Amino acid sequence: MNINWKFVMRVVGCIIVLESLFMFLSAAVSAYFREQAASSILWSASIALACGLTAFLLTDFRKKVRIIGKKEGYLSVTLSWILFAFFGAFPFYIGRIVPSFTDAFFESASGITTTGATIMTHIDSVPHGILFWRSVSQWLGGMGIIVFSLALLPLLGGEAAQLFDAESSGLTHDKFQPRVSQMAKRLWGIYLLITFLVIFFLWLGPMGLFDAVCHGITTVSTGGFSTKQSSILYWNSLYSEMVIILFMIVGAINFPLLYFLLKGKFKKFFGDEELRWFLSIIAVTTLIVCIGLTFDKGYDFLSSLRHSCFQVVSTITTTGFSTWDFSTWGPFYQIIFLLLMIVCGCAGSTSGGLKIVRAVVLVKNTVSEFERLIHPRAIIPVRLNGAALSFGVVQRLLAFAFLYACIILVSWGILTLSGVPLIEALGAATSAIGNVGPGLGKLSPYGSFEGISIFAKWYLSFLMIIGRLEIFTVLILFSPEFWKK
Repeated sequence: MNINWKFVMRVVGCIIVLESLFMFLSAAVSAYFREQAASSILWSASIALACGLTAFLLTDFRKKVRIIGKKEGYLSVTLSWILFAFFGAFPFYIGRIVPSFTDAFFESASGITTTGATIMTHIDSVPHGILFWRSVSQWLGGMGIIVFSLALLPLLGGEAAQLFDAESSGLTHDKFQPRVSQMAKRLWGIYLLITFLVIFFLWLGPMGLFDAVCHGITTVSTGGFSTKQSSILYWNSLYSEMVIILFMIVGAINFPLLYFLLKGKFKKFFGDEELRWFLSIIAVTTLIVCIGLTFDKGYDFLSSLRHSCFQVVSTITTTGFSTWDFSTWGPFYQIIFLLLMIVCGCAGSTSGGLKIVRAVVLVKNTVSEFERLIHPRAIIPVRLNGAALSFGVVQRLLAFAFLYACIILVSWGILTLSGVPLIEALGAATSAIGNVGPGLGKLSPYGSFEGISIFAKWYLSFLMIIGRLEIFTVLILFSPEFWKK
């Protein structure tokens, strides 16, 4: 079947128009603070709006597209994320906030994918409008710009499920029963509720309203962009850290599961196997790091507990906020945080990475293999939340995990060839594909990606997009079979 390019253009046009509206909002913020950056953001928004409307109007929006397939879904989603990052780079570049379009695209891609890696070394002096745009791009990318479109722009027509499946690919469970558009609206309803709550509680602390808004939307999206170069350490507030820890965890929990919690289905929520593993990993890892810092580094217990808990939660949720540079703690701790960067949060959340549920199934399948060797005639399925997973699901999960590991290893080699030091290259590859943000060594939480090569910045930018769309959605476009009729 031929690809329906009109539908693809319609989706991409809607996304770019949506992006321009939030750029206009960022320009208004900049104008409120009487900043010169307001004009550059306004120009960027106008360019994005013109391009988005042109793409949308060329598709004859009065006619609904009745039939689309997975090809249109994959193309629409991938092009939307790439072009969102492209147009999102304009405020940084036109306003001369960064020296080159390469740096602007890197910053934009890091924002929309909720990675949080930055090339900026002067964040404290960046205009408020630009800081707001950095934050709001992560908020949009957190739940997914495609899901946003499904919730608010029903004029897309066609089969919405194809877009939703392409944007939120991977192993998920406990899906909603209603139609995809209704599901998207409920997801965004929960997202908005959590966003308002975290902003309110942060505002009650030492943060002003602007900082509370920016950190609130980057917390719930598990993005990690801050308005300060020293990140959360700037306020040195135990209260703010506790609020952010709580909502980073909430942002990394399966959102349909949060819906069940709000509906009062507590047994379903607390009985979820992935959630129990997620919270257990946080507790055990925090304890290990805390004990290590107390007895190995000589920190007092309360400080060790405070910093270890914050950094563990920030890393495993792929948020990337920091109150301490964990790379200075030594190789043992770097290995721990590297493993957290790989596993990350729950499926169906705003976090990136391999996802807890995949790691759990991998462990269970490995244990089952030993049992099958002992009892070769026995049928021993892999179970999740008491339900047996089909052989096909387990096979796809194994394929994803293998490809995920291969991409990290290959990217590690490519980055070292481009001049990135060995340890930094490993951390950058793992962080980018997992949408974590900080890496290791000079690319740690208080470092910057400014000094790496132009090639490395472009490579990591697209690695972030590949990771955000869970690999298959993007890589399938490089398959010759995809383009055949």
